[in-house]
Order: sequence, then C-alpha cells, then structure tokens
Amino acid sequence: MSAELIEGFDRLPALRKDWEELFLARANEPSTSLEWTSAMVRHHVRPADRCLLVCLRRGDALEAIVPLVARAEAVLGRRVTLLTPLSEQYNTHSDLLLRADAVDTVRAFVSALFRLDVSWDCFRMARLLDGGPLATMLEHCLAEAGHLHHVRDGLPAYNLQLPGSFDVYLAQRSAKFRNYLKRIERKLHAAGAVRVLELTDPQAFESAYEALLQVERSSWKHAHGTAISAIARQTAFYRDFCREALASGRLHLQWLTLESRPVAYNLGYLRKDSYHYLKTSYDSALGPFGPATYLRARLIASLIGRGVARFDFPGEPYEWETQWTDSIRWRKVITLYRPTVRGRFLALVERLRHRSGGRRTVRHVDPRAATAPPSANQ
Repeated sequence: MSAELIEGFDRLPALRKDWEELFLARANEPSTSLEWTSAMVRHHVRPADRCLLVCLRRGDALEAIVPLVARAEAVLGRRVTLLTPLSEQYNTHSDLLLRADAVDTVRAFVSALFRLDVSWDCFRMARLLDGGPLATMLEHCLAEAGHLHHVRDGLPAYNLQLPGSFDVYLAQRSAKFRNYLKRIERKLHAAGAVRVLELTDPQAFESAYEALLQVERSSWKHAHGTAISAIARQTAFYRDFCREALASGRLHLQWLTLESRPVAYNLGYLRKDSYHYLKTSYDSALGPFGPATYLRARLIASLIGRGVARFDFPGEPYEWETQWTDSIRWRKVITLYRPTVRGRFLALVERLRHRSGGRRTVRHVDPRAATAPPSANQ
C-alpha cells in the first residue's frame, strides 16, 4: 500500500471519478461524499487552516482519499495543533472515504499521518460508531503499533429500522403518540390548506431552497443565532451541498405549506436503502399545531413506500427523537497523540477530563443551549 501526501485541496475536482467510485464501493457516510466535501472546502475551511490530502493506493487502484485539516487550538492556555479529517468539522458520524473495510488500508492511513509535513499534536475522530468496522480497525491498528492514544464514549445517536408498512411502524409506537398524530392532523387541516411538497426538478431548486430558508427564519433558531438562515456560511454551505446532491440524485428535500406558506421542512440524504436526516425545522408560531411532527410522519411513510430500510437521525441525541424510535447507537471518540511533550500533555488532559463513568447513560442535548458556530474567518 503506497501513500501520496498532497498539500492543499486543489486536486479534488480532478479526483471526481475516483472519488465517486470509492464512495459507492462501501457504505460511506454522506460527509465523505464529494458533494459534502466540496461544500466544506468552500465554506468551512479557515484561512489559517493547513489543508492536506492523503491518497492510498494498492498498485494503481485508489483505496482511500482523506482530506485532512490541521487547526490551531488552545488547551489550558497552550497552543496545540489538532489534526482531523475535514468532515469532522461538520458531520453526522465519523468516517473515512475507503474502498473497503480493510485493516491494511487503515494501518497505511495511520502510518501516513506521521509522514505529513505538518507538526500536529493529536489526531481525533469524535463520532465513530461503536462496534463499527472503522472504529474496530482503528483501535486495533493504534494498539498494534503501540501508539499513544485514548478511547472514550462520545455522544450516542438515534436510528430507526423501518418496517414494511407505515401501519406496522405506527403499531410499534405508543397509543399516546398515535393519538397525538391524529390531533395535530385535524388541527392543521382546520387551520387552512395543507400541502406536502418535495423537490424533484433541478429547475425548482432555488425556490425550494428559499422555502427552507423561510422556515429557518421563522423558527426559534434564527433569533437564537443557530439557524441556517442566521449564519452566512451555513446558508452558502447548504445551498452548494444541496444543489450538488440534487444533481447526483441523493438529495431529499420536502416541505410543508399552510395556505401556501412554508411552515416546516425535512432535509436528508438518500443512499441506497438508507436515509440520513440532516436538518429539520418549523415555524415557531405554529408550534401548537405540530407541523414538524406532521411532516416527519409523512416523511417516514414516504420512505417506507420507497423501500428505505434505515432512518438515521441527526448527530446529537435529542429528546424529541424518542417519539419516533427506541433504538440508539453508541459512538466513540478516538484520539491519537504524537509522542511529544505537547502530545503527552494532551493525553494527560484527556484522561483527567474523561475518566471512565461506568454505566452508559443517554443525556439528551438541549438544542436551545447550543451557541452559533464560530465564523470561518476566526
């Protein structure tokens, strides 16, 4: 296995064909797609970031393409350099773009990290699915080579295995929830004309994206400063990503209108038989009418009708998700440290901050406690 280490991301467009082949060869996460990566490069890379590309080959065949970002951070007053895959800056689950779950590929990737022309202090992947092939292989390779590293629990994430029909799905939920769905459906239809729309025509993209932004502006998140519409680079990021994902046939964008006014939306990424839920919001003024819940029920019914088998909820565990599923997947944070003074310092800090807590407990994230992400220029 040979490694090509490239400075910067200028080569990404030339790798489009190989990238797509790798992406389709394995159940790679949406954050490793070229649509997502290209939008990340344009809108989530900071001027001071060091950008690097690792390409792994087996003979003439590409086995992995991993964009990396080295970013300066402050830890207890010390300046350190954190190295991560670009997708770690904004993703659902951690992943690497690999042709296959092969331990020699992961071993070659870890080896390549130490040959990069950048003095990083630690390498981190923070949302690796526990028990998944990548987390298992990465742990094995780090332990096998005797590298200084730390593994701990990260935030879990909900998911849903979809049955063969929506009626079967509803029967699995509580009677209280089923009754709630019936009540909000009556209330919404009594309030005016209700329509569920879905983007299918590329010519309608701008109007559909504007509908998404209109919902974001009327949500509680806009005033809070965390809405897509409230952060210029997020507005641009999702516009670019959605346009490219629509062109590849993987975008799923639906919205709900009440009297022709957009009041809720769902944004997702369809990959084979899996739906990855990326964003959702609703008009706060209509909260008592449950527009988000109504539209989400329509979404699940539609996906079941398409034969989709898995519904992957957003990256953080939210309490509202327990209405829809009882299934949760745990994730791991794996951090690799260079054997330097700063690397050993970071390893010590990590172990002190995250001592084993014993039994796993799901702690739901409060979205209203979140703060707006920093500017890309910071």
